[in-house]
Amino acid sequence: MDKLSTHLLEKARTYEQSTRISVPAYDTLFAVAQAYFRSHLGEQEASLLVVGAGGGNELSAWGPTNPLWTFTGIDPAVEMLQIAQHKAVQLELESRVRLLQGTIESLPQTTPKFDAASCILVLHFIVDRQEKLHLLQNIHDQLKPGKPFVLACAYGDRESDELQDRIKIWQSVFLDAGYTKEKVENMGKVIMNISFISDQEIQQLLSEAGFKNITRFFSSGLFAG
Repeated sequence: MDKLSTHLLEKARTYEQSTRISVPAYDTLFAVAQAYFRSHLGEQEASLLVVGAGGGNELSAWGPTNPLWTFTGIDPAVEMLQIAQHKAVQLELESRVRLLQGTIESLPQTTPKFDAASCILVLHFIVDRQEKLHLLQNIHDQLKPGKPFVLACAYGDRESDELQDRIKIWQSVFLDAGYTKEKVENMGKVIMNISFISDQEIQQLLSEAGFKNITRFFSSGLFAG
């Protein structure tokens, strides 16, 4: 194994370990999303758009068990895409995976519409409401009419006691995992830099973007889908 592969594997392990602590039932999120997609797509060929594909977790969760699915993944982070590409190679999915560095606008105009799409743990990194809406509208426009979409992101009213209580519980999970109190306190400050918006506002954004039949299917700590 070369130095780049070793570095990518170590970065992937660190990222996945942290994410699984940060989002309890993280793997369940992907399992429920897969079941939802399958209920709509059936046992047939399907093309999936993965927004925020860096890290390759969607590929490893859905690729091996759905041999008729193809994946187009986009992500602005080059190194995270390299991790996703490495996973695709390790899982022998290369022929079914296309990865693009950039935003959803990077998709070629000739790209056919997709049968399903996901945007998992991405939206809360976009601060501006109009930019959030623009992303969701672009995803909607890339889907065939009526096809399934899964969104998961941080949620909550920044000023509410309820969110502050959830953050304390979230911090306690990291303490239980062996993180130092100082590091967890710093993480609590950092987490407030992401863009929390209420569940109602998320539903409003999805509705404005053109999505119908919006349903909450997942909630864990600071995140919901």
